[in-house]
Amino acid sequence: MAANVQEPKGITFQPDIYPRVLSLLPRDTNTRILDIGAGEGYFAQLLAQKGYHVEATDYLRDNFKAADIPFHQADLNRAIPLADDTFDWTVSIEVIEHIENHIQFVKETLRVLRPGGHAVITTPNILSIPSRWHFFTYGYTDCAPRPLDPAMDAYYMQHINPIGLPQIMFLAERFGGELVNLTTNRIRRSARLPMLLLYPFFALALRGKLIRKEYADLQPLYRRHIKWMLTPANLMGRITIAVIRKRGTATG
Repeated sequence: MAANVQEPKGITFQPDIYPRVLSLLPRDTNTRILDIGAGEGYFAQLLAQKGYHVEATDYLRDNFKAADIPFHQADLNRAIPLADDTFDWTVSIEVIEHIENHIQFVKETLRVLRPGGHAVITTPNILSIPSRWHFFTYGYTDCAPRPLDPAMDAYYMQHINPIGLPQIMFLAERFGGELVNLTTNRIRRSARLPMLLLYPFFALALRGKLIRKEYADLQPLYRRHIKWMLTPANLMGRITIAVIRKRGTATG
C-alpha cells in the first residue's frame, strides 16, 4: 500500500502573490534559486516543476513536504547555513514580517546571492493609502489589524514585525543591494479614489520634506526614496513585492 504523502500547501492569504513572483523570474531554468522561509515547500516545488534549480531553507524541517528539493534548516534571525555568492535569485514570500531580526535577515539574503543576483522580498504593504487610514483610525496596521496574542507558543506565526518600504531600501543598500523593481500582487480598489485626490499632496509633502538645501549631500538617496515611495505599487498595492539587485558583476 502506497504511503500517504501530503502535498505542500501555500500558506499566504494572498495566493496571487505566487504567479506574480514567478513572472519576475528569468526564463532561463539554469537559474539557481533559494526559497527563504519556504514553509511546506509549495513555491519551491512550483519552481522545481518549472525546471529551476531550487533549494529551500526554513526553521521547521518537519513541516517541509517538497520531496527531492534540498532543504537547509535555519533560524532566519541568525544565519543561513550556505556559502557566500551561491544563488542567482532568492525569494522570500510573506516571511520578513514574521522575523524578529530584519537586519540579519536581509544581510543573509544578500550574502548568499552572487554579485548581480536578485532577491525578491514580499510583505504586506503597510504604506498603501488604505493601510495608512487603517492605522490612523485604529492604531494598528492592517498587516496586524488586531492585538497580537502574547500567549501563543508559535508567536512568530503572527505578523510580529511589519516593515515598510523605506526600511527595506535602507537594509538593501546597507548590505550591498539596490532596489531595482517595486510591484504588487494587486491594486486595492479602495485606494483608487483616494489616490486621485491625495497624490498631489503626498508628492508635494514628500518633496518638501526631503528636497532642502541642508540635505544637499543626501540628495541622491532622498531622490531614490521619493521615486519609489510615490509609485502606485507603494501607494495602492496590497502586497509589497521588492526586487533587490546585489551590487557587483557576476563572474564565472
